[in-house]
Amino acid sequence: MLITIRDVARAAGVSVSTVSRALNGYEDVSEKTRKRIQDTVKQLGYIPNQSAKNLSSKTSKNVALFISGIASEDKLDEFTGNLIRGVYEFMNRQGETIAVYGISSKMQEEKSLEMMCHEYSLSGIMLMGLKVQDAYLKEVELLDLPCVSIDTMIHGAQAAVVTTDDEKAFEEITDYVLGRGHKDVVLIRGRDNAQVTFLRQAGFEKSLCKHGINVEKTKVLQCDFLEERAYRETKKYIQAYRLTKATAFICMSDLMALGVCRAITECGYHVPEDFSVTGFDGLHILEYVRPQITTIDQNITDKGYQGVKILMDIVEGEQAVSKIYVPHRLIERDSVRDIC
Repeated sequence: MLITIRDVARAAGVSVSTVSRALNGYEDVSEKTRKRIQDTVKQLGYIPNQSAKNLSSKTSKNVALFISGIASEDKLDEFTGNLIRGVYEFMNRQGETIAVYGISSKMQEEKSLEMMCHEYSLSGIMLMGLKVQDAYLKEVELLDLPCVSIDTMIHGAQAAVVTTDDEKAFEEITDYVLGRGHKDVVLIRGRDNAQVTFLRQAGFEKSLCKHGINVEKTKVLQCDFLEERAYRETKKYIQAYRLTKATAFICMSDLMALGVCRAITECGYHVPEDFSVTGFDGLHILEYVRPQITTIDQNITDKGYQGVKILMDIVEGEQAVSKIYVPHRLIERDSVRDIC
C-alpha cells in the first residue's frame, strides 16, 4: 500500500502543507513539530516523491490536464476539444508536452488529488469540468502544487482560475433578447452542480429586473447542459402552451440551444418566426445550423491557451493571480426576431 503525505499528516496531527514544509526544510516549522513529522515518516515508511521535492527549484515541468465528466456525458462536445486545442497550441510553441487524463467524481473519492500528482510525478495541474461537490475541488487548497482551474473557482497559494465573466455575458445576451421586444422568455438552465449555472442565472435575472420583468413568473427548464434533455423539456413545454406563452428560449449552452431548435421544428414551428433561440459558448457547429443561432463566444480555445500559460508561469515561480477573465463577445445571427 502506498503511503502518502496525507497519511503522514493525519498520523502526525498536522496539515499536509506543514508536512511538506517540514520535509523541505522551511524554517517556519518548529523543531518539535519537525521531529514529530520525521518520526512519523520513519514509522510509516513514507518515501517523498523526488519529483515533488524538485518543485522548489522549479526544475520540473511535468504538467497534466485532468478533465472530469467526459464519460458521464451523452456525447463529447466541441467545448472540450477546443479547450484542449488551445492547451496544445501553447505547449507546442514552448516545445513542452502535457498529459491529459479523464477522471470522474467516483475516481476522485477513490484516489486523492495528491496521490494522483504523486503517481504521475506532476509539477503542476489544470482542472476542467469539476462539480461543486467534487473531492478535488476541496483538496486543491491543501495541494502544494501549482494548479489552474477552468471555469470553477479554486483557492490556494499557487492556484488560479481562468474563466468567462459568466454573469456579465449572460446579462448581455438576455439584454439583447429583451431589447428586441421579447417579454415572455424561458431560461434553459444548466446543472445545479456547476458554478457557471448560478452565475449565468444571476446575469439572466439581473437583466429581467432591468427590463421590469417579474423573475418569479419567468419559466425555467432544468436541462443540465444536455442537448437531449433540452429537446425533451422544450418539446413538452411547446406541446403544453403552443404559441400562447413564451416567444424566446435563452439557453445556457449551444448544445442545449440545438436541442431546443430540434424540439421547435418537430412541433411544427420555426426559428425565429415562431420562437427565438440563443445559445452560449461559441461552438463552430452553430455555423452549419439554419438559421444560425445567436450566441456568446467564450473564446474557448484561448481559454485553454491562457490557462496552461498561467500554469507554466506559476510552475516557473511567478506569483499566481487568483482569477483571469478571458474576453467574450456576443455573436448576432439569425435566431432572434423583433417583437413589434
